[in-house]
Amino acid sequence: MRIFKALDNSVLRILSHIRSWCLALCLVTCAMTHLAGQGKCVAGMIDDTWPCSNVELMAHMPNLMTGGVAANDVWGWTDPLNGREYVLLGKRDGTWMIDITAPSMPRAVGHIQSLGLANSLWRDVKVVGNLMVVVSEVINSRLQVFDLTRLRDHIEPAQPITFSTDTMLLGFSKAHNLATAPDEPMVYVCGMNGVGGLLAYDFSDVDAPVIAGSWDEAYVHDAQVIRYNGPDSTHHQKLIAAVSCANEFKILDLTDPLDMEALSSAAHQPHGYIHQGWFSPDHRYFFLGDETDETGGLVDHTTTYVWDVTDLENPVLIEGVDLGTTGTDHNLYARGDYLFQSNYSDGFRLQEFNPDGGGPLLEEKAFFDTQPAVEGPGFSGTWSNYPFFDSGTIAVSDQSEGLFLIRTAFTSAWPELLSVCPSDTMRITLTLDSCVKGPVALHLPSGISWASVDSLPGPGEWPVEFSGFDWEDMQGVTLRVSGSDMVHACRIFVDVTDEAMHFPDLDGDGYGTYAGAVEGCSPGPLYAHVGGDCNDNNTDVHPGLDDPCDGLDNDCDQGIDEDGIALPFYLDVDGDGLAGTTIYASCTLPLNGYLEPGQDCNDLDATVYPGAPPTLMGVDNDCNGIILGLEQLDGGCPGDFNGDDYVNIQDLLSFLNDFGSTGFLQTDLNFDQHVGSSDLLLMLGLLGNDC
Repeated sequence: MRIFKALDNSVLRILSHIRSWCLALCLVTCAMTHLAGQGKCVAGMIDDTWPCSNVELMAHMPNLMTGGVAANDVWGWTDPLNGREYVLLGKRDGTWMIDITAPSMPRAVGHIQSLGLANSLWRDVKVVGNLMVVVSEVINSRLQVFDLTRLRDHIEPAQPITFSTDTMLLGFSKAHNLATAPDEPMVYVCGMNGVGGLLAYDFSDVDAPVIAGSWDEAYVHDAQVIRYNGPDSTHHQKLIAAVSCANEFKILDLTDPLDMEALSSAAHQPHGYIHQGWFSPDHRYFFLGDETDETGGLVDHTTTYVWDVTDLENPVLIEGVDLGTTGTDHNLYARGDYLFQSNYSDGFRLQEFNPDGGGPLLEEKAFFDTQPAVEGPGFSGTWSNYPFFDSGTIAVSDQSEGLFLIRTAFTSAWPELLSVCPSDTMRITLTLDSCVKGPVALHLPSGISWASVDSLPGPGEWPVEFSGFDWEDMQGVTLRVSGSDMVHACRIFVDVTDEAMHFPDLDGDGYGTYAGAVEGCSPGPLYAHVGGDCNDNNTDVHPGLDDPCDGLDNDCDQGIDEDGIALPFYLDVDGDGLAGTTIYASCTLPLNGYLEPGQDCNDLDATVYPGAPPTLMGVDNDCNGIILGLEQLDGGCPGDFNGDDYVNIQDLLSFLNDFGSTGFLQTDLNFDQHVGSSDLLLMLGLLGNDC
């Protein structure tokens, strides 16, 4: 188990002295690698360009360094094999993978191009396991999947690589957003085809992900999914989602993907467009952003809405917090005691959350303005940020300015456990940043001795061990360092031998129940380090087992007999009378199952099936593989714009009037949202047709 602790104030004072002692050396050594668009915040500015507070700019990558087009979403991935950190940057024409392991020297490794027919203003990127998943609002862009482990073969490419997409998953044409949950094999697509709710994909088999279920009671613009570990015991360890539905946010139980249900709905009043939100790490609070309350004049300043969700079925609004700025809020995330907000024209804002009183509920601790020339409500500027790298690096995306990598003094380290258990030897990892030159000596107080090395050669991650201490007094131990200057503070990772959570295990199968779990040191042998046992009186029932056809949930996944000798069948999800092409299996057939192979090429749309009439909307309604203009010729009368059942010169004149226009127009015969030369050729071929 790992605990991530920051150096105490004594250590920080020591580091400050070390910086002073070796300033001249650092000016020499660091200048050799100093790039344009880097520096500390001095007198409220970085490089006389960006207004700031308590922020250090590690690097700036303009859009020209990643293909030139505008940026949008940003996410991140840390390679579990080698610890390298990557920014996953959404652009209007694709997605870029950028190695930021050395944040002052980011390297664009490569990109995948967008699927679909055009660029997209909106693109969303998430990670499930080691896979990057991407959606956009371009028609036929689908769910794009890329195996991030492919980056291991291209640590330092001479030029960025254009990678191929590994998988494109069907089930929808386009979508607005994605949600994943840490350590869960599920991906949830939000706002499919501009109107959908949630569509769940199961990535348990990464080589063959399948649609697991859907929820369509409302449009979902954005969502966060968590394995719930909050104060509401009724829903402990369930998969819970908070979804933003424009007019309200809902809390959903997603535990059973075939039976997702809404637990509650809530909205502040008056509201604009309820856009996005995030749970606090303890799952007790929910922070919500309204994207149009500023632009619509409903509030005078940027406002974040803090909800008490102690009872998931009854959210209570605590306060709409006035942040004192005027920009429109977009995406926010919570980690530790802080909110990381991307607020368009006001840039990146770091808010400290103080629910226990003694100060404002949210207090700004740091900011970085990516577009100082833009002010007030609107949709230009910072799009999103990713604050979950263990290094403390924060990735910030700006639509026109590209990618910024920043750090703050408040988020240099992350405590991951509230309590630890005794160990004879303390094992830590000191991470020294790239601007450390030469060896660093380590010093401990009297009575504590080194069990390994007492000096480090330079930059990198170094494991060290020491012993002779008492856990009760551990907070009073000061580790001193001496040697070369460090531009960025060291970060300490503390490894302990005992687990932090222990679960009652009456049958001794190594898996305990969530009920009665104890935090801290183990109470004894009748406890396990792993929870999730659904029958603690049967050693043949616990997570990780096969689930044969015996009528029992042997693996505690709330499914029965899924590993038995199963009969294949196909489901008719959309109810059009024909089954889809996805193969399901069960020990027994469902009441409305189909044995015959599926024929419906889109089982989520009841207007799409073999033999269906064309809709004249560029959709393969009859599953014959023909989509655009040729599909139209099977029915209707394309080119007859005046409705006289004949394509003549009057229709041609109407077409020429729209020539060069963009958008969803009747004269756009090939449905590429542009009336151009391709449409003209189609129109000329249609002249003289009698409808």
